[in-house]
Amino acid sequence: MNSIKIFSGFTFIELLVSLTILAVLLSLATPSFQRSITRSAIKTQAWEIRRALELARGLALTQQQIWKVCIANSAAQCVKQYGERLLVFRDSDNNYRVDDSDLLYRDHRLSDLDIKLSASGRRAVRYKPNGEAMDSGNFLVCGNSAITDFGRQTIIFRSGRVRLTRDSDNDGYDEKGAQKIQCP
Repeated sequence: MNSIKIFSGFTFIELLVSLTILAVLLSLATPSFQRSITRSAIKTQAWEIRRALELARGLALTQQQIWKVCIANSAAQCVKQYGERLLVFRDSDNNYRVDDSDLLYRDHRLSDLDIKLSASGRRAVRYKPNGEAMDSGNFLVCGNSAITDFGRQTIIFRSGRVRLTRDSDNDGYDEKGAQKIQCP
């Protein structure tokens, strides 16, 4: 008696075709996934800046002293753009740098995004003892690649209040202020 065994499974050609289709689908999805990750990182960084500004305002009110928030380089010197750290500190000698004589309250490592401060020509946002900001302006957070042109701003008002821009329909305009969010 001859028994015939039937093997079921994929042939080598079927396996290659399936892997090719999978590779094409993944290559199409990767840029969209990268954009989504970058957008999420931008939103998170803008929120972190907002929290730092609100912290500095609260410290200024409770301690009745001037507090600063800035993006800083590796030497803890406040800069307007391309900083590595987000600092909340009391600058006793007013040199826009964290020294031994200054009280550093928060030192947060920034992600690899382009962040630019525009605040009355200064390198930091300062809060008065009454909670008002001495400098109005904004922190602009943008992606650092051509993958996305998405950006968020953390806006500081003279009253000391802080708000984030919103672009829920992805047209590049802030929904509340109707201004274009320009990333360099």
